[in-house]
Amino acid sequence: MSSSISMSSTIVPSLSILPSSTSLTPTPTPSFPPTSPSTADRLSYLSTTTTGLIACLTIMLALMYLVVFSWSLRYMREGEKKWGVNKGSGVVVGRWAPVGYAFLVLSSLTEVALSSWLILQWKFNHNFPNAYTRAGTRLILFASSWTTLTASTYTVLFTHPSYSRHPISSIGAQAIWAFLTWLFWVVGAGVVNASIPGVIDRGACREVAYCVQIRGMFGVAVLER
Repeated sequence: MSSSISMSSTIVPSLSILPSSTSLTPTPTPSFPPTSPSTADRLSYLSTTTTGLIACLTIMLALMYLVVFSWSLRYMREGEKKWGVNKGSGVVVGRWAPVGYAFLVLSSLTEVALSSWLILQWKFNHNFPNAYTRAGTRLILFASSWTTLTASTYTVLFTHPSYSRHPISSIGAQAIWAFLTWLFWVVGAGVVNASIPGVIDRGACREVAYCVQIRGMFGVAVLER
């Protein structure tokens, strides 16, 4: 009995010397301020910046083309007075072809802005409807870039007094170019229409992001073809 009392007397002092910091309440971890903006803020910044850049570049390119187009028309009128009308193209074609090229260039610039904006937004947010829609939008971007560059070149070639007599400016060469351009637009618009028929045909925009922009892009593509 005395031995048990002595053992308990030796255990109790040993428990009393345990440090008081061994409590069960967890110590709070220090909180550090964030070193970078949140993902949502970064995506919003990228979206706003790209929208502004695309809009500014589109307006600048359109104004530059209109300046070149005005200069080409003036140069063509002076050439007609000096060298006469180009017999290869004729009076009617020579008068209305530059207007058609101007329409193609300006509408294609609009399509470049819409398709590139959609592709960038899908890259940032990963919310494209499906892979076929993204592929069709890329095809439309290629078709619109092709049309912008080639139609701008044909504007200068067709209105220049000496370049308009070159074989590349002939009616046959322009017909081949028109067929290739039409084919590019048909393929791109067809892929987009087949990928999301509900959005294009019935206007069902409930589950599709950027539905209005997609329908606008498709409308311009149909107008081009």
